[in-house]
Amino acid sequence: MASTHVTESRSDKPQRLPRAGTKQALLVGMLMRASGATIRELVEETGWKANTVHSALATLRNSGSSIVVDFSEDQRRYHLTGKSA
Repeated sequence: MASTHVTESRSDKPQRLPRAGTKQALLVGMLMRASGATIRELVEETGWKANTVHSALATLRNSGSSIVVDFSEDQRRYHLTGKSA
């Protein structure tokens, strides 16, 4: 059974886009896909360790982004939904 969890932003700071061509930009692009991304996919594409990916997700949350986590098929898929309301 699939479930969804929304992680709200912890900041009122304006959201900034990462510089093009950076791993942070790659991460944001993957999270904005319709299918989102798993931690494994993010690790494989960025070359980062899983704890670094988790830290980058926390940084995105703290900078004003909302991240939706879908739990389905025994995996978590992360989606970036933009500025938190």
